[in-house]
Amino acid sequence: MKDFEFSLPTKIIFGKNAQDKIGSMSAGVGRRALIVYGSGRIIKNGLLNELQGHLKDAGVDSRPFGGVCENPLLSWVLEGVAQAKDFNADMVIAVGGGSVIDAAKAVCLGYCYDGDLWDIYSGKVTAGKALPLGVVLTNSATASEANGVSVLRKDNTGKKAALTCPLIRPAFALMNPELTYSVPPKQTAIGALDIFSHAFERYFHREQRGTLRNLMCESVMKTVIIELPKALKAPEDYDARSQLMWAGTVAHSDILGKEGVYACHAMSHILTAQYNMPHGMALSILMPAWCKYVMVDHPEDMADFAVNVWGVDRNCDSVVNMAQEGISRFQQFVCNCGLPVTLREAGIGDADSSALTALLFDGSGKDAYIGENYEKMYRRDVQAMFDLAIG
Repeated sequence: MKDFEFSLPTKIIFGKNAQDKIGSMSAGVGRRALIVYGSGRIIKNGLLNELQGHLKDAGVDSRPFGGVCENPLLSWVLEGVAQAKDFNADMVIAVGGGSVIDAAKAVCLGYCYDGDLWDIYSGKVTAGKALPLGVVLTNSATASEANGVSVLRKDNTGKKAALTCPLIRPAFALMNPELTYSVPPKQTAIGALDIFSHAFERYFHREQRGTLRNLMCESVMKTVIIELPKALKAPEDYDARSQLMWAGTVAHSDILGKEGVYACHAMSHILTAQYNMPHGMALSILMPAWCKYVMVDHPEDMADFAVNVWGVDRNCDSVVNMAQEGISRFQQFVCNCGLPVTLREAGIGDADSSALTALLFDGSGKDAYIGENYEKMYRRDVQAMFDLAIG
């Protein structure tokens, strides 16, 4: 096992009516909160009014600001920063899933930085300060409620950047699985495949393998395999929703370790930027494609994945057949959950693997690669994998 440092400063309150704690939790952080949210769903179902009531009772003034979209845009964040400054906010509360929380994190950074916020996301400048953030989680996916990661998209170029910064770890996260009941089935599946991906990409990291790490990653992936169909069949199955919600947090809050392969994540950012495809949907296409590509050189690893995660019989007649059966079960699971396994199935019939590869390596040297923690994937490898993803 490698040496590591671990800290999870986010206070998590998990369970029924967890959102009722918003007043007391926020009062310990600030007195003027900008509430960031996405669609009007939290207005229609009364959640926003409920939260503002609890905040008022605790002596915390609040101003709502909605409209965060999938794959949040820099332009919206800058509007949010202006709203926060106009309100003299001293904290931000995100009510939503990963996109909302990521956007709220960017507002927290932008409030405290007078320059071009994209300088921080592009790595030109290191953030020195951020407003504190609280979260009321309404969708299970990214673990943004308990990590210091924020993904943002620049309007004029479509380029996405993933920032990791300890300043934007939420101070608290209120996690009531009941708040995910109204998430549509397709969005539920997209979020669950995102959860799966965070364990999947850690699972194959060469230097982190070991009994505990492997079993923990397998447990998260198998939790998605077992519980997602239950949640899709019965959206108000509290146990299924709670299992998925906690699996999401465990998968990407460094509990499984920070390091992973992340080749699929790097490629997914290109697909989401180009086609505004939901992140989890892009991953549902790319993960099986990656398995097919690396299976040629690493059939034993894919066979272990097939046996330990997908339940393939180890007494299968060959390692290659075991691996192929696991990939087949992976794709069938994705299909059964209502998601595509190729770009063509997603309605994207004109994808150009060469162009997508050029976008991924834009500005990189000729020897650049991704996926270094398992198998280095150079331009030719990435293009071949995009071809597999196109279908």
